[in-house]
Amino acid sequence: MSNIVRKYRELSFEQKIVTKTVIGLCFSAALALGKFAIGLFTDYDLVGIAVYTFGLLLAKLECVLGIKTDKRSFRQRNILTAVFLFLSSAFYIGFMSRMFFVDRRVKNNRMIYVLLLAFISFCELGFAIAGLIRTKNKGHFYRNIKIVNFCVALIAILTTQIAILNMESETGVVSIANAYSGIGVGCFIALCAVYILIAPKTSIIDREHNAFVLKDAEKNHLIDMQGGKTELVLCRSFIYGDYVFRAKIKEDTVDGNIVRGKSLWKRMHVLFKILCCILSEILLFVWFLGRAILFVRSACLPQRLTDRMRKNGFEPIEFPNASA
Repeated sequence: MSNIVRKYRELSFEQKIVTKTVIGLCFSAALALGKFAIGLFTDYDLVGIAVYTFGLLLAKLECVLGIKTDKRSFRQRNILTAVFLFLSSAFYIGFMSRMFFVDRRVKNNRMIYVLLLAFISFCELGFAIAGLIRTKNKGHFYRNIKIVNFCVALIAILTTQIAILNMESETGVVSIANAYSGIGVGCFIALCAVYILIAPKTSIIDREHNAFVLKDAEKNHLIDMQGGKTELVLCRSFIYGDYVFRAKIKEDTVDGNIVRGKSLWKRMHVLFKILCCILSEILLFVWFLGRAILFVRSACLPQRLTDRMRKNGFEPIEFPNASA
């Protein structure tokens, strides 16, 4: 056992993600198969739960296969991941919509069961969010795994909500609010599938490195080719950090990476950070709204950089890209 733990600790962050995902896939697949088999003879709702679970598992499996093998191109794997996730969301929306037409009665749950379910669900959500942050620059497949995990965590949170409402309900009838919540979660998962599909063309991941060669010096009014280094601001944001293209100049070549500067949070003094934590309930929604606006503003930055450079007489130097 100690050798297994030691070998696991020696793995890189990416290898740990794959290992944990494979173990989780095996465990979840066994549970889903059990639910499907039991549901065929007892409760068809278990069959429904197993079906959308299989969709989520297949989405993650495509990501793992994309990391471990090269039998399909990145584009094919990415499309399949998005399709499986979208189909799972569509089935989940239908599964929850049935509550509009069927009075689903379930037995009341004990407090200890609900608290345990809530604890596990919020832990899943916390780990999923942390994983999204840590895999920000690790590549599309790693990020897609965490997106799917985030979707699974949202479903777990909704399951907790249903258990709580069942416990509080005097009649034992599942509240119609669960149907609306389920449809909302399903729609969000569908949007995640759409994002996975379009992300390779809009995000910076795997396209940070860009290089250009000067073809028409007369058009160049952007970069001083004698400066040795250059920095072009692509998207300004005082709060979240500017996106800039930092590059080195060698003869007629400009070679660099798109990076994001330090956010206001990282530049802020610790006392102001404490104040923001105290006011977190007020500022959190504003922060998320601003981040969503920045997400839209910073879409397709590599393409926008290429267009800007071409207007100034540069041509891009193509590199082999996994997400092409």
